[in-house]
Amino acid sequence: MGRLYYEKPVNPLQPKAYSGEEGNVKHYLDKVSKLIPSEIIAGYLVMSGFVPLVQTRLDQSIVYFIIFLLCQILTPVYLNSQAESNKPKRNHLVISSVAFTVWAYVTTGKAVMPDYYDAALASIMLVAFSLVSAIVPLNK
Repeated sequence: MGRLYYEKPVNPLQPKAYSGEEGNVKHYLDKVSKLIPSEIIAGYLVMSGFVPLVQTRLDQSIVYFIIFLLCQILTPVYLNSQAESNKPKRNHLVISSVAFTVWAYVTTGKAVMPDYYDAALASIMLVAFSLVSAIVPLNK
Protein backbone atom coordinates (compact mmCIF):
# COMPACT_ATOMS: atom_id res chain seq x y z
CA MET A 1 0.00 0.00 0.00
CA GLY A 2 1.42 3.38 -0.99
CA ARG A 3 1.86 6.40 1.25
CA LEU A 4 -0.01 8.78 -1.06
CA TYR A 5 -3.75 9.32 -0.97
CA TYR A 6 -5.87 8.95 -4.11
CA GLU A 7 -9.47 10.01 -4.24
CA LYS A 8 -12.04 7.35 -5.08
CA PRO A 9 -13.96 7.87 -8.31
CA VAL A 10 -17.41 9.34 -7.68
CA ASN A 11 -20.61 9.34 -9.62
CA PRO A 12 -20.62 12.64 -11.60
CA LEU A 13 -24.35 12.97 -10.96
CA GLN A 14 -23.82 13.02 -7.19
CA PRO A 15 -22.91 16.20 -5.34
CA LYS A 16 -19.22 16.13 -4.39
CA ALA A 17 -20.00 16.52 -0.69
CA TYR A 18 -21.98 13.28 -0.69
CA SER A 19 -20.05 10.06 -1.13
CA GLY A 20 -23.00 7.75 -0.58
CA GLU A 21 -20.89 5.66 1.81
CA GLU A 22 -20.78 5.31 5.54
CA GLY A 23 -17.60 6.53 7.16
CA ASN A 24 -17.44 9.75 5.13
CA VAL A 25 -15.69 11.53 8.02
CA LYS A 26 -13.11 8.75 8.22
CA HIS A 27 -12.53 9.10 4.48
CA TYR A 28 -11.90 12.85 4.84
CA LEU A 29 -9.58 12.41 7.84
CA ASP A 30 -7.63 9.79 5.91
CA LYS A 31 -7.10 12.27 3.08
CA VAL A 32 -5.95 15.07 5.39
CA SER A 33 -3.55 12.83 7.31
CA LYS A 34 -1.95 11.53 4.14
CA LEU A 35 -1.42 15.02 2.72
CA ILE A 36 0.88 15.82 5.63
CA PRO A 37 4.36 14.27 5.38
CA SER A 38 4.30 13.24 9.05
CA GLU A 39 7.63 11.39 8.96
CA ILE A 40 9.36 14.51 7.67
CA ILE A 41 7.59 16.70 10.24
CA ALA A 42 8.70 14.36 13.03
CA GLY A 43 12.31 14.54 11.83
CA TYR A 44 12.10 18.31 11.53
CA LEU A 45 10.75 18.67 15.07
CA VAL A 46 13.38 16.38 16.58
CA MET A 47 16.27 18.11 14.80
CA SER A 48 14.87 21.55 15.61
CA GLY A 49 14.67 20.58 19.26
CA PHE A 50 18.45 20.19 19.35
CA VAL A 51 19.21 23.59 17.81
CA PRO A 52 19.16 25.53 21.11
CA LEU A 53 21.94 23.19 22.31
CA VAL A 54 24.24 24.01 19.36
CA GLN A 55 27.37 25.62 20.75
CA THR A 56 29.41 26.29 17.62
CA ARG A 57 29.97 29.63 15.94
CA LEU A 58 27.02 29.00 13.68
CA ASP A 59 24.08 31.25 14.28
CA GLN A 60 21.12 29.14 15.42
CA SER A 61 18.89 30.62 12.69
CA ILE A 62 21.33 29.21 10.10
CA VAL A 63 21.07 25.75 11.65
CA TYR A 64 17.25 26.00 11.64
CA PHE A 65 17.36 27.03 7.98
CA ILE A 66 19.65 24.09 7.05
CA ILE A 67 17.23 21.70 8.79
CA PHE A 68 14.32 23.32 6.93
CA LEU A 69 16.07 22.96 3.56
CA LEU A 70 16.95 19.33 4.25
CA CYS A 71 13.36 18.48 5.13
CA GLN A 72 12.01 20.51 2.19
CA ILE A 73 14.18 18.50 -0.20
CA LEU A 74 13.35 15.20 1.50
CA THR A 75 9.57 15.74 1.39
CA PRO A 76 9.02 15.04 -2.33
CA VAL A 77 11.89 12.53 -2.43
CA TYR A 78 10.42 10.54 0.45
CA LEU A 79 6.85 10.66 -0.86
CA ASN A 80 8.02 9.74 -4.36
CA SER A 81 9.73 6.66 -2.95
CA GLN A 82 6.53 5.70 -1.14
CA ALA A 83 4.22 6.16 -4.13
CA GLU A 84 2.84 3.23 -6.04
CA SER A 85 4.52 3.05 -9.45
CA ASN A 86 1.28 2.79 -11.43
CA LYS A 87 -0.47 5.72 -9.72
CA PRO A 88 -0.22 9.45 -10.51
CA LYS A 89 1.78 11.47 -8.01
CA ARG A 90 2.81 14.88 -9.39
CA ASN A 91 0.09 16.97 -7.73
CA HIS A 92 0.47 15.09 -4.47
CA LEU A 93 4.23 15.74 -4.34
CA VAL A 94 3.72 19.45 -5.04
CA ILE A 95 0.89 19.87 -2.50
CA SER A 96 2.83 17.98 0.18
CA SER A 97 5.95 20.08 -0.43
CA VAL A 98 3.98 23.30 -0.16
CA ALA A 99 2.19 21.92 2.91
CA PHE A 100 5.53 21.34 4.61
CA THR A 101 6.71 24.86 3.76
CA VAL A 102 3.52 26.45 5.11
CA TRP A 103 3.57 24.26 8.22
CA ALA A 104 7.24 25.05 8.93
CA TYR A 105 6.70 28.79 8.50
CA VAL A 106 3.66 28.76 10.78
CA THR A 107 5.27 26.67 13.52
CA THR A 108 8.96 27.67 13.46
CA GLY A 109 9.19 30.65 11.13
CA LYS A 110 10.06 32.99 13.97
CA ALA A 111 13.19 30.96 14.75
CA VAL A 112 14.17 30.19 11.14
CA MET A 113 13.63 33.67 9.69
CA PRO A 114 13.05 36.09 12.54
CA ASP A 115 13.30 39.19 10.32
CA TYR A 116 10.60 37.91 7.95
CA TYR A 117 8.17 36.16 10.29
CA ASP A 118 4.76 37.67 10.89
CA ALA A 119 2.10 35.79 12.86
CA ALA A 120 -0.77 37.36 10.91
CA LEU A 121 0.90 36.48 7.59
CA ALA A 122 1.45 32.93 8.83
CA SER A 123 -2.25 32.62 9.65
CA ILE A 124 -3.26 34.00 6.26
CA MET A 125 -0.91 31.55 4.51
CA LEU A 126 -2.34 28.63 6.46
CA VAL A 127 -5.96 29.48 5.62
CA ALA A 128 -5.14 30.23 1.97
CA PHE A 129 -3.25 26.95 1.60
CA SER A 130 -6.14 25.03 3.16
CA LEU A 131 -8.58 26.57 0.68
CA VAL A 132 -6.38 26.06 -2.39
CA SER A 133 -5.25 22.53 -1.55
CA ALA A 134 -8.86 21.42 -1.14
CA ILE A 135 -9.57 22.03 -4.83
CA VAL A 136 -6.41 20.49 -6.31
CA PRO A 137 -7.11 17.01 -7.70
CA LEU A 138 -4.61 14.48 -6.38
CA ASN A 139 -5.14 11.96 -9.15
CA LYS A 140 -2.73 13.70 -11.55
